[in-house]
Amino acid sequence: MSRNYLYSFREGFIGLRRARLATFLCVSSIAVSLTLLSVFLLLTLNIQKMVRIFRDRMTFEVFVDQGTDESGIRGLQETLRSMEGIEKISYISRDAALETFRNEFGQDPLEIYGDNPLPASFQVKLSGPFMTQNRIRDRINAIQGLPGVDEVVFHDKLYHSIDRYSDLILVIDGVLFLIVLAAAILLVSNTIRLTIFAQRKNIEIMELVGATRGFIRRPYLIQGLIQGGIGGCIASCVAWILVFILHSRLPNLLYIPAPWFLVPVILGLVLGYLGSWIGLKKFLS
Repeated sequence: MSRNYLYSFREGFIGLRRARLATFLCVSSIAVSLTLLSVFLLLTLNIQKMVRIFRDRMTFEVFVDQGTDESGIRGLQETLRSMEGIEKISYISRDAALETFRNEFGQDPLEIYGDNPLPASFQVKLSGPFMTQNRIRDRINAIQGLPGVDEVVFHDKLYHSIDRYSDLILVIDGVLFLIVLAAAILLVSNTIRLTIFAQRKNIEIMELVGATRGFIRRPYLIQGLIQGGIGGCIASCVAWILVFILHSRLPNLLYIPAPWFLVPVILGLVLGYLGSWIGLKKFLS
């Protein structure tokens, strides 16, 4: 490492000590902001994962007309299998439906009706590309018009509610990220401006003796990186503690990606550098 860079790193650390209060407030604010953002992003990842699992498990219930014979049922099954967008089909006979009803509700319809009133049905699962509002409705209409089909049941209101709220969460994520980004950059840039203003005479002397803009700017950029890095490390540690407490109370519930704890550190470094660069533009453009 050249002497110029060693000087820049040394001056960067010295600059932190010169403006201790401003540095403390800046690092604390970055740490708090990135902690909240990290925890919120983790919860969003888990919510999106649960939404994907829920979508994968959602199926149609295609009830067969009571008057359809075995050959008609087999024909309907083959027709469903050949339809575009259908990934999986499971046939549930009348006897299987009766047994399921007994197990779930603890009652026997035969005691009330004297005969099995439950129809045979198919559980139909669509492939991923077809799990959209328009395509779901198109498949339902197509299946409803098939011979031997009595009714198609799909909890579309529940599906669309989940879809809508998952999109809302993504929007909130984006807004929160922009707020944290703007606040952190503003804090770092103001801290750098205060430091530069306090050292403006030294900077003028350095310019007079021929120091380049890059040589003068480098310590302040490093100072911003240090502030952002420290804030990011603190945020990562605090977020880890919060997640550990939550995970201990709700085991096997949270999905935690391996690189997740590096996100606050990386964001902190990026925000620190951007804040310093913006703060330097006014005085050392």
